[in-house]
Amino acid sequence: MSFPSTSRVGSAAESINSASPISQAGEPWLPEPEELPTTPWYEEKASTLRLSDIPIIKDKGEMMGKFEVVIPHPDERAHRPPPGFHTFYMNQIEMGLRFPIPRFIAAFCRHISLSPSQLAPNSYSFLLALAVLLSYHGLPLMLE
Repeated sequence: MSFPSTSRVGSAAESINSASPISQAGEPWLPEPEELPTTPWYEEKASTLRLSDIPIIKDKGEMMGKFEVVIPHPDERAHRPPPGFHTFYMNQIEMGLRFPIPRFIAAFCRHISLSPSQLAPNSYSFLLALAVLLSYHGLPLMLE
């Protein structure tokens, strides 16, 4: 049985401690201290969805005509949906979010005081799988 040479191990250890070539290429952009109060810490992006995407969204979300889907205007943001609406992302629908939201997921969101749109996209797949597993073993889908 052969072992890696000491020089390979040593060079690997040295490379871990050395600065990455990317960080040596240039300093990250930071605003000047006097600019900080007026510089946003986030980047605003407008939705890339179009009106022609609405039927696809309704189909993927299995909405069966029960829910209205609107595409945000360029100046609208996810954290400020129109009155009477909730924000969801396409990747959440692609990961298993369906409408109406399953009672188990709605109860879970109420229990942890989150909006369903705040869950990571793969949370829907995970929570639905958990519900199936609990149901299979005859365990109640209760949070209290």
